[in-house]
Amino acid sequence: MFRNLSTVGLPLSGRPSELIELALSFGFDGMDIDIVDFQRQADIFGVEHARRLMVSARLKSGVFQLPVTLAADEGEFNAEMAELPRRLELAKATELSRAVVPVAPASEEHSFKDFFELHRTRLHAIGEMAAKEGIQIGLVLVPETDARAGKALQFIHTYEGLLGLVAVSHPAVGVVVDGWAFVVTGEPLDMIAKVPAGRIVEVRISDAPREVPGGELHHGQRLLPGETGVIDCAAILGHARDAGFDGPVTPWADRATLAGRGREKIVRLAGDRLDAAWRGAGLPIVPRWFTPVAREPGRLGEEGMPAPVPATGGVPGRGPAY
Repeated sequence: MFRNLSTVGLPLSGRPSELIELALSFGFDGMDIDIVDFQRQADIFGVEHARRLMVSARLKSGVFQLPVTLAADEGEFNAEMAELPRRLELAKATELSRAVVPVAPASEEHSFKDFFELHRTRLHAIGEMAAKEGIQIGLVLVPETDARAGKALQFIHTYEGLLGLVAVSHPAVGVVVDGWAFVVTGEPLDMIAKVPAGRIVEVRISDAPREVPGGELHHGQRLLPGETGVIDCAAILGHARDAGFDGPVTPWADRATLAGRGREKIVRLAGDRLDAAWRGAGLPIVPRWFTPVAREPGRLGEEGMPAPVPATGGVPGRGPAY
């Protein structure tokens, strides 16, 4: 397993070079990539230019958000699928082998049976494309009650249901193990062992407030891992290890719970909490090749924290790169 930074999981903004610098400084081994933005850069400047920062930083590629909406109408879905082969090709070129996509927990028009079949057939088509490029697709559970509110027809919102869909899907389709979702659904972590071998695509860790029952949690209450200890992140890592998982472990928190914390503090805290979970699970921490040095005036540091030596540099006039 490796420690992974996502600018979706921890809503962060900035130039790719700045975000990579933060990842390196605070113990992350990999980063997610925005495949749509990467495509824009690759189409203009070429793949090698677009991926040069990740290469020189020696960061592993984490996951990318699959730019397909599983529940979309036929026209929208077909338009997204037409773009997918090129994006999967680029993902392979940047050594991305994992994509994630959420499963809608409810529908306004489809019965459970019809929606299940729609997802099965669409995931088969996506899986066929992805498998050709050596890419796995991880299904993301959306468990919160408010995500289903006002929808006439309920769909998959538990891991038991998600594993049922995975069981009949293309072999390239797996699951995202999310500690937050287990607290919301109330299902035991033992379910991680029920995921078919080799089909855990990503692990996400967070925390939750103590005073709110799991079934009443909404996404806006999703905390950084280690904030309260409600979610046992070390136990999640232990179950994932026992299941043979060796991929990205990503901290997630809602933007609302990060208010008032600077970008650097957020990444530092997330890195520290990941390290604590790693140690709690008895996993080895391999020292990074990159070591921060003393802060320089005007650099990224805040609250007296050290700023890192830049691992990479941009090329003037050439735009952002990964």
